[in-house]
Amino acid sequence: MRILKFIGVAVGTLLLVFLIVFGFNPNALFTLFENSDDLQEGQEWVSKTTSLKGLTEYIGEHPRIAAVVSRSATNPDTVISYGAGQPHTMGTLSNFLLITTYARLVENDSLDPGEPIPLKEVDAYQLPYIDATNHEDAKTALRSEGAVTSDSEVALGDLIQAGIIFNDLAISDYLYYRLGEEAISHTYEQLKLRHTDRPLPFSGLYITINPATHDTTAQAHLQYLDRLSGQEFRDMVLTNAQKYQSDTAFRNRIDELFNASQGLAMQFTDRRDALTFFPQSTAGELSGLMIRLQQDQLLSPAVSKRIRDIMDWPLERQSLNNDFEFYGAIYDNRMGLLNGLDYGASTYSQEPFGQAVFFDSLQVGLWFHMSSNLMHQDYQQRLMWDPALRETTLRQLNRKF
Repeated sequence: MRILKFIGVAVGTLLLVFLIVFGFNPNALFTLFENSDDLQEGQEWVSKTTSLKGLTEYIGEHPRIAAVVSRSATNPDTVISYGAGQPHTMGTLSNFLLITTYARLVENDSLDPGEPIPLKEVDAYQLPYIDATNHEDAKTALRSEGAVTSDSEVALGDLIQAGIIFNDLAISDYLYYRLGEEAISHTYEQLKLRHTDRPLPFSGLYITINPATHDTTAQAHLQYLDRLSGQEFRDMVLTNAQKYQSDTAFRNRIDELFNASQGLAMQFTDRRDALTFFPQSTAGELSGLMIRLQQDQLLSPAVSKRIRDIMDWPLERQSLNNDFEFYGAIYDNRMGLLNGLDYGASTYSQEPFGQAVFFDSLQVGLWFHMSSNLMHQDYQQRLMWDPALRETTLRQLNRKF
């Protein structure tokens, strides 16, 4: 009887989360039915990961899916390193390279954070149904804070802050082209990155992976993309992103295709698998950037401070002031992917940490469970202030070596 009750609660919760994510409408219910098999993926782990202790067990059992690197800036003995060199999809963690480039250019007097940006210029980068609510939430927040003028303009610095808080892909793409590939590549070279791909515009990525743009099935399209070289794929993404901005006929066709499918014409598992084509990095390299950032050693003290001012949004918005002396983060959450990079020091130990955590190619059912509870964010934050969780994590991960 308890098992049946648990299953009923789990299914009900899953349905509620799904409808919140995809909307209360008949099409959302059809999508739920169409993906019912995919939603069973990982259900055996849902009941086991109701606590962070259970999550550490999952991490230890899935080295290809999870990576955790938590570095102490003062005590090498407390370092956790699991899957440090394994490449994983960054998603919006690639925004870190964009805001670093932005901070560098501002400190060089090449950019003005107060420059007014028309919101319609940012809207032009938004694909139908692709994280569209994030873009609307970002604009709503900017308006409620009085950051939008009567001419519907917003200061560049305020725009970027909203983009990081709300994971706004349109703002990311606007910033990508506002900064320019040359400036981003220069930052990449200055950081001496060896295991991190250069960012790509999200509009181009989603246009490229959508099988509807080639009038084919998801499986056939992913196989086609897999046969491309890395440079061929990158060139295709950049071409599609540029055409979406400059070619009206192409833009109209793309909008029609995305509207017809309410996003990607793919099952949940295919959407997850397609993320393997997105730019990647490693937990080892990104966590190292976090250590350099909090030590004022990322390009310069002034650049480091400006980046931290952008990344410290969780401290107040998530009411973390009681647990942390300082804290900053960038997170991502999209089908099958949960990740984050952060830095901080707890009020208890005051020990500074730099971290990167990836859950990449998660089973769909488990992703819905973890996503609805923001488990990856909770896990990363508690790794800094909860010695018991660090010990549990080390114990589970050491069992696998």
